[in-house]
Amino acid sequence: MGVWKRPSGKWSYEFKFQGKRYGSYDFRTKAEAKAAEEKEKERLKKSTTHITFLEAATKRLDYIRAYGTSQYYRDNLAMLRRFNGWVDMLLEDISHERVRTRLIELADSLGPHNANRHLTALKATFNLAAKDGLLSRNPCLGISKFPNQKAVKYTPPREHIAQVLLLAKPLDRAYLTTIWLTGARVREVNNLTWEDVFFDKGLVCLWTRKKKGGDRTPRLIKMIPEVERALRYAWDHRVKESPWVFTNEDMRKKYPGEPGKWAYDYRDKFLGTLCRRAGVPEFTYHCLRHHTASTLGERGASLPSIQKILGHERATTTDTYLRSLGISAEAAMGLLEESTTEVTTDRNLGKPSNP
Repeated sequence: MGVWKRPSGKWSYEFKFQGKRYGSYDFRTKAEAKAAEEKEKERLKKSTTHITFLEAATKRLDYIRAYGTSQYYRDNLAMLRRFNGWVDMLLEDISHERVRTRLIELADSLGPHNANRHLTALKATFNLAAKDGLLSRNPCLGISKFPNQKAVKYTPPREHIAQVLLLAKPLDRAYLTTIWLTGARVREVNNLTWEDVFFDKGLVCLWTRKKKGGDRTPRLIKMIPEVERALRYAWDHRVKESPWVFTNEDMRKKYPGEPGKWAYDYRDKFLGTLCRRAGVPEFTYHCLRHHTASTLGERGASLPSIQKILGHERATTTDTYLRSLGISAEAAMGLLEESTTEVTTDRNLGKPSNP
């Protein structure tokens, strides 16, 4: 591609811009072809600058709303708002240096880990604009992540988990037990419906959007006895008009005729409050997932088996939780069952009935 002379004696040009080919033919001289090429490149470049950062950020957030979770949307909204000084700037006017300077400010005020998260959100916003033909070059390219010393992930001992569970109300205990002993992400349990619970087969179907493309992806988890008791208790005390295993009473009151809105979104203070009451170090829902993974690893479950249980798309993600080799996913859940024999999580749950 470039400027060249055709067999007819006329001059032509051709170039690629954002993955598309542009060209024209039949110029009398090389200079004419070259001038026409530069003019077309300038026209194309100008056509990509008629979008502001605010418009680009809005497009990115709309994309997340359609393909991601509500929490992911809120996280990105909060991060992109930290660039509100750019809202009226055209994308092409946001330079590599401007981006780097702002990220250094964020690293100073929020720490390197959070600055890296903002870099990821910003890069994705510019990438989407470039993909849509609205930006010639992503100004985040070439900006390295800040060095960040990763803290060791806290894994609560089962004794602390048991203390917290015993302080929870029975239905909340069933909720926490289900999160803990399925290795689920909290939102997978928040969005668990009775259609996803198979008592006759001893299985729970968990759905996640944490996959490439944002598709909802299911995985089946063996229902060990502790989980079955918890879910049967939830069944006996269910809100009969609700499709959700664990119904959000606040949303039920707010939208009395719309049971589809009665799922939990996130219970941010609930678990921390229980930890403080129990007098144990505070841990999160995700720490329960760490506990499940580390227990499986310590008891010999294989990396692929743990990957399957946790619903990781890549084994390298699972490998950040632990490194071990061994047996099948079903047997791995059996090992998890063995580890709970000394921790009674169904006290005061009552005697369940068959659904």
